[in-house]
Amino acid sequence: MIIIAFFLVIINLFLWAFVVSNSVGVMTKQRLARRRKIVALIIIVFMAIAIIYPVLSMLGGSVSSKQVSRTVPEVKLGDFFNIVKTMAKNLVPIEGKRVKIDQEDIDRAFAELPASEGKQSRENSPYSVYNIEIDGEDLHLAKIGKVGKQWLYMTTDSSRDTYLAAPASEEQRVKAVVFTWSNFPDALSKGDFGRYVINSMILVVINTIGALLSATLVAYGFSRFKFKGRNWLFIVLLSTMMLPAQVSLIPSFIIYTKLGWYGTYLPLTVAAYFAASPWNVFLMRQFFMGLPLELDEAAKIDGCGPFGILFKVIVPQSTAVMLTITLSTAVFWWNDYFYSLIYLQDQKMYPVALGLTAFDAKYFNNSALKAAATVMMLVPPVMMFFFFQKFFIQGTVISGVKG
Repeated sequence: MIIIAFFLVIINLFLWAFVVSNSVGVMTKQRLARRRKIVALIIIVFMAIAIIYPVLSMLGGSVSSKQVSRTVPEVKLGDFFNIVKTMAKNLVPIEGKRVKIDQEDIDRAFAELPASEGKQSRENSPYSVYNIEIDGEDLHLAKIGKVGKQWLYMTTDSSRDTYLAAPASEEQRVKAVVFTWSNFPDALSKGDFGRYVINSMILVVINTIGALLSATLVAYGFSRFKFKGRNWLFIVLLSTMMLPAQVSLIPSFIIYTKLGWYGTYLPLTVAAYFAASPWNVFLMRQFFMGLPLELDEAAKIDGCGPFGILFKVIVPQSTAVMLTITLSTAVFWWNDYFYSLIYLQDQKMYPVALGLTAFDAKYFNNSALKAAATVMMLVPPVMMFFFFQKFFIQGTVISGVKG
């Protein structure tokens, strides 16, 4: 898909360059502009499907009763409808219909059978429903047992009529959308998610407080105090964003191990109090530079010192950018897997991400439980962004424009 989109973009750019270079008429340029918009829209739609489909598939799997992971069968080029059909099945929990029948009706049906019919066996409730042709009429009948080589069926309505007929195939199974909501309480009861959530909340709260405090102090120094080399130091700080986390991982691990912090939360929390995120400092500094210096001067006349100006004048006006940093930091540490995997070894200290991995290893053959657990663990960050998205966007835009 990406390769196709790339070639479409290249072709349209070539056509645009050809039109410009040869001074073709306005109508031709307009048509090519519309064509480029259509191609761009197609690319966006395909990218949206590639992003949204796994999420919707996981939501569908969380309410499915199927334990084995559903896989996409191998298809040949041109089997587009088979691909769409398979994807649709993964999104909606369409399964074989099952019904419950009173045990008295089941006993009565087997009691009315002649003993000469053959060996009898009963199915367990709930009973699978099949589309069976009886006397030229298609009926939805529930399979309640076997009698010899034949199956014993019973109507699903109140009449409770019984029929002996040949075994049905899987294609004759009546399909229905079945939501298995019990997956959610089952996942909670089978995994120690209460402890995982508490551990993640500890990391989120401690790191969020540290990120806000350190970023505020450092950004205040870069935005309000003039000293030699200020801009160069800020450039050096921003340049650390280009360093991959893996570059400093081994030195950090050796230092934390020698300090005796391995296996504790200290390697995951201490760095937050030393402005470990240049991005947070950048956002805060840009926002502070957008505030007029006259506010500082007025506060100095009233007797405020540097910290008084910061906490009584600047911080109260920085709600948007502080909420932005709070949200981004909280979501990052709620979803953190990499650093927790490196520094934690006791499963009782696992956050949500590692807890889901441990749950996956234990119930690897039950995709429904895994999907239900994942969906529940996604709820807190999604709700946070839902309630604070206004402040998040506002803080990001203002910080990027001001200064």
